[in-house]
Amino acid sequence: MKPGMKTEPVFLSGEIYCEEAVKLAAAVFEGRAKVRVIKAAGGVKAEISGGENITREFCGEVLNQQCRIDLSRKNYKIASLIATKALLSAAGEKTAK
Repeated sequence: MKPGMKTEPVFLSGEIYCEEAVKLAAAVFEGRAKVRVIKAAGGVKAEISGGENITREFCGEVLNQQCRIDLSRKNYKIASLIATKALLSAAGEKTAK
């Protein structure tokens, strides 16, 4: 971190955001800001260096990552079924309807 660069703490509620989403967002911001993820009671705390705009962008990225995680969990069964049918079809197997 550069000298004089302000670190802004952000608390993200565990009821809305999982730790995985915060860590994925931190990985996205790896080259732009230093992000330290800390497990806290009731959620996750992130310390972000780089100013207020970077903090806002980081929070938006956490939301994007959480949406991706939620959608993949919701659609896991159907995606798995489609992939299985596609692989069986490519192998020449007949699938039941």
